[in-house]
Amino acid sequence: MNLTGGLAWHWLAWRSKERWAPTSQAIEKWLMSEAQAFKPSNTKDQPSLLLIGASAGWMMPTNWLCQFKEVHTFDIDPLAAPLFRWRHGENLRRSGTALTCHTQNALSDLPSLLRDHSKACIFFDNVLGQLRFTDSEVQSTEKNISQIVKCLKGREWGSVHDRMSGPVNGAL
Repeated sequence: MNLTGGLAWHWLAWRSKERWAPTSQAIEKWLMSEAQAFKPSNTKDQPSLLLIGASAGWMMPTNWLCQFKEVHTFDIDPLAAPLFRWRHGENLRRSGTALTCHTQNALSDLPSLLRDHSKACIFFDNVLGQLRFTDSEVQSTEKNISQIVKCLKGREWGSVHDRMSGPVNGAL
């Protein structure tokens, strides 16, 4: 079983919705908080969201996603896009939010994506912490995350997941 996706992982995620509910609710509260700089109502110049590592959006609150004019999801898992549409698509359509799902490794093409979507908010959903499972050495993972943070300097971005991506302070 692949620790970062696939049919078995999505089945387990679907089965774990109740167990994950407190975490999902905490994420929603955090994302919907007035204090969040990347909340669309606070960032009129950033009507788009790039959701990297979107998976099926198991932990993403639909209400938060619906605040954006457009949402672009990126995931290497071919099941991620149809499952994301199944979970969030109807509500996004009703709210007028355009949804485009991409099956690609956004991390490998991050500079280009950032150029193409220069005003978009960036959000990493359960992806940065998984780098440790796709790389053989911790030092390499730390270097990759450091380079990602450097690319994001001056951008509105956030991450949720794990111990590896960790908290970010304003000095970065």
